[in-house]
Amino acid sequence: MLGARRESLILNAEEKRATAYHEGGHAVLATVLPHSDPLHKVTILPRGMALGVTWTLPEERHTYSREYFEDVICKAMGGRVAEMIVFDHVNSGAANDLEQATMIARRMVREWGMSDAIGPMAFAGQQQVFLGEDLMTSGREYSDEMARKIDDEIARILREQEQRAREMLLKHRRGLDLVAQSLLDNETIDGAMVSRLIQQGLGEPSKQTNDTKPNV
Repeated sequence: MLGARRESLILNAEEKRATAYHEGGHAVLATVLPHSDPLHKVTILPRGMALGVTWTLPEERHTYSREYFEDVICKAMGGRVAEMIVFDHVNSGAANDLEQATMIARRMVREWGMSDAIGPMAFAGQQQVFLGEDLMTSGREYSDEMARKIDDEIARILREQEQRAREMLLKHRRGLDLVAQSLLDNETIDGAMVSRLIQQGLGEPSKQTNDTKPNV
């Protein structure tokens, strides 16, 4: 739960601009990534512990592809990456995004068989320790070498999706600027507006439209 709007929290101009680009990064990627859930709306009005929120509308699925999870991670990286592109620094505001991205990458590698390097193996994590058992000997079901391999794969997925987020946001930099400015002007905008602003910035139809005209 994101919590109710925090009426008492007033951001200064610098924080508000950073939040607009942070949420704008999420919103742009939610719109242009091919396997992302559709963008519903984005706001820079603080809610709960968040300074802004980007909502997507998850489509009903019974299974999820590796490409879907890669897009979720990429989208989660969008706020941090947008701030790096625009302000050339990072701050603590992306902590929840990184936690979500790391959790998904870990499960991709450890549980869902979505790492070619690890292969079709699943590690459930800490096993239940029964009375009298030694935690140090029973708590992990793989070797130190495999642990390093798993850590390397998790890090690879995160770095690859961070780089992908950077490439996508640089490609759509004009759209990112337009979305951030619209958030500063209006505080909350919907997915259709984000799509129009990206199209305006790029000069071509976005993926959320059915327009099939050639690029101009």
